[in-house]
Amino acid sequence: MKKALLIFRWELNKIFSNWHKTVTLFLLPAVLMMLALNVFPLLINYMSTGSFSKKPIVLVSAPTSFRDYVNETADANVYSYSYMSYGEFSEIYRDKNRLKDLMQGGTVLCFFAPGNNDDSFDNAVSDYYQKLLKGEKDAQSKAIIYLGFDINSLSGGLRAQQFRQGVLESYQNSLIDRLGGDYAAIGSNLFSTDSFNPVTKLMDNRTTADNSAAKIVPGMLLIMMYYCAYSLVSDMFASEKERGFWSKLIMTPVSSSAIFAGKIAAIIVIVSGATYLTTLLLFLSSWVNTGNDAMSLLPFGMMLTPTELIIVFLTVPFTVFVMTAACISTVFSLNKLQDITINLQLPLVLFLGDFFLQMFRGTRPMTLEYFIPMHNSLALISDAYMAQEKLWHVIVVLAVNTATALLVIRSVYKKEGLYDNR
Repeated sequence: MKKALLIFRWELNKIFSNWHKTVTLFLLPAVLMMLALNVFPLLINYMSTGSFSKKPIVLVSAPTSFRDYVNETADANVYSYSYMSYGEFSEIYRDKNRLKDLMQGGTVLCFFAPGNNDDSFDNAVSDYYQKLLKGEKDAQSKAIIYLGFDINSLSGGLRAQQFRQGVLESYQNSLIDRLGGDYAAIGSNLFSTDSFNPVTKLMDNRTTADNSAAKIVPGMLLIMMYYCAYSLVSDMFASEKERGFWSKLIMTPVSSSAIFAGKIAAIIVIVSGATYLTTLLLFLSSWVNTGNDAMSLLPFGMMLTPTELIIVFLTVPFTVFVMTAACISTVFSLNKLQDITINLQLPLVLFLGDFFLQMFRGTRPMTLEYFIPMHNSLALISDAYMAQEKLWHVIVVLAVNTATALLVIRSVYKKEGLYDNR
């Protein structure tokens, strides 16, 4: 144990005594992640619309109640609006090419339909509440809000989804106070639209931000963890093996198990620390985004409960352990440093694919996914951000990753004949 601790301190000193390595392992991955968060949405917007600028929300026949809501509510002012009458929209609608160009440009259309041509949206909603006040239990509102966007435009789809969740749903909830009349006092008891409740405000923002984080953060963390793990394994094992230093090291009075334990522990501590730092920066990125840009990958308000935070923090070192074991197996399976480096980098492609799969999937992880080493960590972290974690998921993920790592290390020991009694 003392010799393993000696190796552990030696490896940590090698890293932290060289500021180049410290920056590369701790700051560079975090900086790259932050750049990706800010640059990636711009690239997606450019590929989808041909422009780096945000496209406005086009409001067709916007009623007075919505205009008032926009003027009074800070969240609604996050978006830029272009107002259009029904007649102006009809001209565009009849010109199919013009409509196609508008939609393919990433524009989102929000159409307020009263249900009757000779009525207004606000009157239709007000009439609905009047019917409820008179006791008509089967009363139905004919007022409908249509939201249109090009399904092939990623930026348009993201903007439409966030506009619906962040603006339209709150606006619809405010209609009973704005247009409900006497029914607002009898049929319901809501907060007034201009009151501020910090708890509900934070929880509303958290719902949107954590849903986005569940698609983005787990994949980013896995990519970063593997990048740091394979870099350190290359330095602590592959480079020493290439220089011939490894052969001399295992001939010292220090046992092979102590050498492996010390080096692996150092990798786990360093990579976990770098991952925690990156996670902190991701949280700060979300909370600094007070403008809540609709194209931001991390909207304002990302927040985890203590239990969810513990799950994320626990998952990291166990994930690094199995990643490190996989990298060590690659190092001892090949002889040339060039071949080792190439093979260590290949899994990054798989993790990148996992990132995009998680980003665009619309379902929860299947049960089998919790038994797949490394990938199960992505599923568990995603569950934590979605507040859908289960105790057996945590136990299975940690146990599977630990058992897999130990089996891989054992196979390396057996292949290299490293068992000894020192």
